[in-house]
Amino acid sequence: MHRLQNTILEHSQVIYDVMEYTAELDCLMALSTCAREFRYVRPQMVKEDIIDVQSGRHPVQEICCSQFVPNDYCSKNGEGKIKILTGPNACGKSVYLKQVALIVYMSHIGSFVPAESATIGTVDRIFTRIKSLESVSIGLSTFMLDISQMSEALNCATNRSLVMVDEFGKGTESIDGLSLLCSSLRYWQAMENLCPHILVSTHFHSIIHRQILPQTPQLKFLTLDTLHNGEDLVYLYQIVEGHTSSSYASHVAAKVGLPQEIVKRGIEVSDLLRKKQPVHRVDSESTENNFKRCQAIVSNFLELDLDNDDVEKFLKEYVLTTYKD
Repeated sequence: MHRLQNTILEHSQVIYDVMEYTAELDCLMALSTCAREFRYVRPQMVKEDIIDVQSGRHPVQEICCSQFVPNDYCSKNGEGKIKILTGPNACGKSVYLKQVALIVYMSHIGSFVPAESATIGTVDRIFTRIKSLESVSIGLSTFMLDISQMSEALNCATNRSLVMVDEFGKGTESIDGLSLLCSSLRYWQAMENLCPHILVSTHFHSIIHRQILPQTPQLKFLTLDTLHNGEDLVYLYQIVEGHTSSSYASHVAAKVGLPQEIVKRGIEVSDLLRKKQPVHRVDSESTENNFKRCQAIVSNFLELDLDNDDVEKFLKEYVLTTYKD
């Protein structure tokens, strides 16, 4: 056994080399098998600063779905290197972001890619703010992890970098998250032709409705198309230019089985907040009685003659008595 051990140690480097080359061969065979089986194409690698993917697909998601909808992606100077993607919940925004990043990555490791055609300029780094894995061992909050990833992208991304940002700012107060996201995008806009390739998905529709960001050739808005069939919302999973006005959270909530009365109440509160109207508690006997008391106090107070009537007596005898009852 000692002789065997010594012999193996003497030839350990050869064994390590064999293991490395075997693993590399296994990867190449796997990539070629997938390329042939799933109709991948050879990407055209160019020196220009461009990413142009026609009918791209997610290499894993298309296997899990009965029918996957391919989508295009084009990013270059003059065509909009900053893309802001909006759409309803669960419409496929995150899958689209990962799809683009995976196609670019696969191109750079020498693999064919899931698309009809792909022209890929050399990318130096891929920065992502897509999903943070929480852990008590890290000692950082979800938002701290998110902002750390954004900081890395803002400080290190070049015009040859690809930046993927998925719903940044949702881990903190909405106004603060919106402000930080818009500031980051404005920073990249100011870089003009040195701006990285940026794809952002968000539910902050105020960016569009309030026109917070200046309109430049580098900025484009995309959305995933939907179709309303009565009260149902049908996802078409097709990328189109434009934006959506709502995340349709109530449709998703009803679809996953949330009680109908909760969904209905959520829609009511959402409409009131959108119209900047007060939100009252759900009607109950105590709430209704309290509202009537308040109405009576206001009505009687408006009938007071402030010059002749005793306001202090009114407050003591009427207001306190009314609330005590």
